[in-house]
Amino acid sequence: MAELLAEPRWAQAAQALVCGCVDLGPGQDGAVGLMETVCTGLGDQLYPAFLRVLAEINQHGEFAARAAVAQTLAQALSQGRLPSGSRAAWGTAALGARRRSLGPIEYLCLAAWPRQGAAELTPAQFQTLASAVMELLDCAPDARRLYAGHLAAVADDPLDGTLPREVRAALRELAEGWQGRADASVACAAFVSRLQRSGR
Repeated sequence: MAELLAEPRWAQAAQALVCGCVDLGPGQDGAVGLMETVCTGLGDQLYPAFLRVLAEINQHGEFAARAAVAQTLAQALSQGRLPSGSRAAWGTAALGARRRSLGPIEYLCLAAWPRQGAAELTPAQFQTLASAVMELLDCAPDARRLYAGHLAAVADDPLDGTLPREVRAALRELAEGWQGRADASVACAAFVSRLQRSGR
């Protein structure tokens, strides 16, 4: 099983992913396949590390680099091959629970929900990571429209069993804000606010 290094080399990992997306071409299947291979190699336990790499690219990459990665993500979404992390459905027992795949943003949304006690991500951590991934997607034409539509569909699917009602309601607010051209940070803040209100 892969393990995260004590001092992860985020910059080098981000550069390697950017180079792969640029060299293989965001319009080609090779770049999408690269992302799939990276996520498969990391496994579910280290999927958050992949999201951290995306945030690193958004924070430090030049626009052309960010656009190449964003175009690859958009193509992956349009092909139903979005790099995803697997989580147990929220209403099931941990042992032998059915697992569902979640794309980057919806994965972070579930991690921000305090399932039993403290959430995996604090509101500030969620805001930082989710905003970074969304800002990265904003670098590619139509990526925001595609992904926001995807999030709205996930929020409107109560039969999926992956996200609890409170998270789906907050996710719907995030998707609508992002579709309405709100800044990523504003849309994420709306998600956090809705989630906090539902927990009262």
